Amino acid sequence: MRVRRILVALDGSPESRATLAAAARLGSAAGAELSGLFVEDIELLRLAGLPFAREAGVSSGVFRRLETTDIERRFRVAAERARAALHEATLPAALRSSFRVSRGRVVPELLTAARDADMVATGKRGGHGSGALRLGTTARSLIAHVPAPVLVGGEGRASAGPAVVLCAVPDVSKDALGFAALLARAFGAPEVVVITGGGGTGPTRTEPAGISVRRRDFPSISSGGVKALPEIAVASAVVLVRPEGPAAHELLFALAEAVTCPVFVIGPHGLAELLTA
Repeated sequence: MRVRRILVALDGSPESRATLAAAARLGSAAGAELSGLFVEDIELLRLAGLPFAREAGVSSGVFRRLETTDIERRFRVAAERARAALHEATLPAALRSSFRVSRGRVVPELLTAARDADMVATGKRGGHGSGALRLGTTARSLIAHVPAPVLVGGEGRASAGPAVVLCAVPDVSKDALGFAALLARAFGAPEVVVITGGGGTGPTRTEPAGISVRRRDFPSISSGGVKALPEIAVASAVVLVRPEGPAAHELLFALAEAVTCPVFVIGPHGLAELLTA
């Protein structure tokens, strides 16, 4: 089977565009439809409705009342910018695409829409989030709660390095290797590098056809250790295989923060539906 549908959270921000570019690359390689979703954040509208809500001008620094009509207008502008970005990203490869606007709380709206998608894509930080937070609330929530693979867009710097698989245990599934090979084709990577923790060497797997696979084994996987690896510095894409245990989410968050290229968070099994037939 093929990837049928990739849900892309769009907000018109530069990070949203970087995520869209990564999703389009995968969509082109897998023959998937990109489904763009722009969420009008109802929390911002509620904030604007409060009598004491104020905003400061970017250039003047002068405070003025925050009006609901201002937020509505900004939503319309950002939605049209997102729609245009989706069209621009899908045009070169003639990818099928759709776009819609919903209103509500951002994370619940995305979680609901994710039920009908084979993969969900989001930016590292939201358009309204603080730049001080390496991994935004939306990305964290999707990684924690969406069972399907999650793409967290990179920081916009394209690289022609390897596609890297990070797995906290030595045993990397055949499906995970196959998905990494698909990403290598999508991103033009020269090889797949498998980096595992847990010590020892995992079982020998049949390498995907047409792509070189190199393996590095370590006693454990940590965000600090991963960031120092030369393969990570030049990686074109990184696959994070979900670990198990009570600290699994925190490890995923830390690893996603340590990487600047697009990150694909996948389960340890059940990836066959993502691979081209």
